[in-house]
Amino acid sequence: MAGFPRLQAREEVNAIAGWFAIGTSLLRALLAAGSGLGAIPEGLLLFSGFFTYWTNIVVALAVTLPLVAPDSRPGRFFRRPGVVTGAAASIALVALVYELLLRSGWSQVSLDLILNLLLHYLVPIAFVGYWWLVTPKAALSWRGPPVWLSYPAGYTAFVLVRGELANTYPYPFLDVAEYGYEFVLTSVAAIGAFFLVLAFLLVGIGRLSQRR
Repeated sequence: MAGFPRLQAREEVNAIAGWFAIGTSLLRALLAAGSGLGAIPEGLLLFSGFFTYWTNIVVALAVTLPLVAPDSRPGRFFRRPGVVTGAAASIALVALVYELLLRSGWSQVSLDLILNLLLHYLVPIAFVGYWWLVTPKAALSWRGPPVWLSYPAGYTAFVLVRGELANTYPYPFLDVAEYGYEFVLTSVAAIGAFFLVLAFLLVGIGRLSQRR
């Protein structure tokens, strides 16, 4: 794991918490789709629509693979400073968009509340801390954020195609059927710009920390 400190117990706990939240959410999506083999594709379709799940999987891989398979190609990929920083910007976007646009209130103590806390708050905070501890920030480049934007852009393209085929959208600001393409594309552009601000902020903080 050249260039990275040895992962401590807290990183292992972060990985376990992330995989628990993802696995439980997938199971709930499958159960919500009903019983029988025919319900499995429907459950996977439901699960696949959420950027929250996509990004929590990415950060879980980014913590886990350098630990369990450091010399593999995926392990080396998820050690790259640009990959870790792009993932940190993406999971920060998950937390902030949820807090600013999607959260409607807190439920009573329940599995829903625990999963929401893990997926939208605890994992994002923990992973940004992980980014700060392990990333060789001298390697960060200002050219990175526009490249990292391809990840949320790819997700958006997938969801819009999925919506045309299945007539279902995971978030109100992506609901073409309800609001039309003009509103959705304006919302996507605004969130994309917000993502770039977060990404450039991480690069700037990282480079500044190296100068000091």
